[in-house]
Amino acid sequence: MISTRAMRQSIAPAFRPIPILDPNVNRTVRIAANVSMPLQVQASIRVAGSGDPLGSKLTLEGAIVLPGVSAMLTFSKKESPNAGSFASEAILIPPGEWFVAASSSPPLQITRNSPLQIQIRDTSGAPLAEVCNLGRGEDEPREFGLSVRVPATLVAEITTDARRSGLCIIGGKLVFGRGVLIRCMFGEGGEGWGSHLCGVGKTDIVAVEAGQTILFPDQLVEPSAPQVSLQRMLFRDGQGYPFSSNGLYSA
Repeated sequence: MISTRAMRQSIAPAFRPIPILDPNVNRTVRIAANVSMPLQVQASIRVAGSGDPLGSKLTLEGAIVLPGVSAMLTFSKKESPNAGSFASEAILIPPGEWFVAASSSPPLQITRNSPLQIQIRDTSGAPLAEVCNLGRGEDEPREFGLSVRVPATLVAEITTDARRSGLCIIGGKLVFGRGVLIRCMFGEGGEGWGSHLCGVGKTDIVAVEAGQTILFPDQLVEPSAPQVSLQRMLFRDGQGYPFSSNGLYSA
C-alpha cells in the first residue's frame, strides 16, 4: 500500500496564477519519455505481533525520495528562428521530495532474534540492489537506506495560447512502469549465517506499486523574450543532467 503526504518542500507558493486559455486558439502537446528513475529507499523494518498464534508481521515504514525532475523549454523568435534561442526551466518535482512507503507482510512464523536480510527488487522479481544484512533483534526497527533505479515514464503536457506569444502552461505526471518491493529473508535464531542468504523463510513487502503515479501541478511558463514560440523540450534530473533514454522533442 502506498500513501501520500505533504512533501518535504512546499512548492505551491512558487506557482503563479494560471491564466484561462481560450480553447478555440490554444494547442496542447503531450511529450513522453521512458527513463531510468533513480530513487532512494529510506525505511525501517520491524517485527510486529510477536506471540500471536498466527505469527508475526514484518512492517515496513519509510520514504521513497525522488531526485528531482525539470523540463527545459527552448523558445525562438517567430519571425527569425535563426536569431537565437531562449530557454526557460520548469521544476516539475523539486529534488528531495518524497512520499510515504508503508506496508506489512502476512503473518509469518519467525523465530525470535532471527537474522534478517533484505534485497530491493522490482515487481517482476529482478534485483535492483545487493543483499543487505539487517542483523538480529525484534525490539527495535532495523533501518536501511539504499539507492536504486526503476523504469518509469515522464509525461509533460504543454498548452500554448496563440494570442499570447510564448506563454504556456505545463503539467504532467511520473508513472512507475515497475514497482519496488522489499524481499525479506530470515533464518533460525542463534545460528551463524554470515553473508549467505537466510534459508528458512522469505516474504515480499511492496514499497511502490507498479503504475504508481505522481502528478505535476500545472504551472505557468513565460519566456524571457517577447514574440517567441516553443520549439523543443528536454527532461532533466535534479542536478541538471538529461535523463537516460531522453532526447529532444519538437513541440
